[in-house]
Amino acid sequence: MNLQENLTQLGLTVKQAQVYLACLQLGVDTVYSIAKFTGLKRPTVYLILDDLENKGLVSKTRDIKKTKYKAEDPKRIITDLKTKEEIAQDLLPSLKAIYNLDPEKPNIKIGEGLNSARNAYNGIFTHLSKYPDEELLIFGSLKDASQHFEKEVIDNFFRQMARSQNKIHEIGNDDHETRKYYRASRRLNANHHIRLIRNEGEFWQSDNWIYGNTLVMFSVREQVFAITIESSNIATTYRTLFKMAWRSGKQI
Repeated sequence: MNLQENLTQLGLTVKQAQVYLACLQLGVDTVYSIAKFTGLKRPTVYLILDDLENKGLVSKTRDIKKTKYKAEDPKRIITDLKTKEEIAQDLLPSLKAIYNLDPEKPNIKIGEGLNSARNAYNGIFTHLSKYPDEELLIFGSLKDASQHFEKEVIDNFFRQMARSQNKIHEIGNDDHETRKYYRASRRLNANHHIRLIRNEGEFWQSDNWIYGNTLVMFSVREQVFAITIESSNIATTYRTLFKMAWRSGKQI
C-alpha cells in the first residue's frame, strides 16, 4: 500500500503527505529532524506544518529551548472526512436548486443596484452585436427609468443604442418624456421605432427587454433590480404579447 499516494487522494498535497507520515513515524520531534527525514528544506517544512496544524493533523508543543511537532491520531482524518460529508449533504439541496442542466428549466439571475443594471445593458448589447439580424423588443416606463438610473447609465445606454445595427421596437407610455426620448433616439438610430400605449393603462416602475431566448426585467424604483430570465418558452411568450400590443399601439 502506498500511504503517500493514498493520502493525496484524501486531499493532501504530496509534500503534506510526506511531512505527515514523517510526524507519525518520528513521534514528537523538531522541524530540523522532520526536514532531515523528508529531505525537504526547513522553510518549506515550517509552511507545511502550519497547513497540517490548520487541518488538525499535527500539533506543536514547546519546551524551554525548542518547538516540537507531533502527529494527531490518524482517526482525525476519518472525523474530518465525516464532517466534510455532513457539510456536503447540507449543501446538496441548495446546489441542486441552482443546477441548470435541464434545458427546459429557466436560468434566472437577480442583480441588485445600478451596477447590475449597467451589467445587464452591457450584456444585452454585447449579445446583439454578435447577432445583428436579431430584433430587440422593449416596453416599460421611460420616465421611471430616467428618474432612478444615474446619468452615466443612461448615457451608456444611448451610446450602445447608437452603435447597434439591430432593429429595435419599443412601446412606451404616452407622456412628454417618451416623446422627447423618441426624437433623440431616432436621430441616433434610424432602426429604432417606438409606439405608445393607448388609454388602457400605463407601464409603471419597470423596463423590460426581450432578445434571443432572454427576457430582462428592470425594476426601476429607488432600489433598482435587474432580473434576467433565459428561457426560450418565456421569451417566445413575451415576444408574442409584445407584438399584439405593438399592433394596437399609437404611432408617433
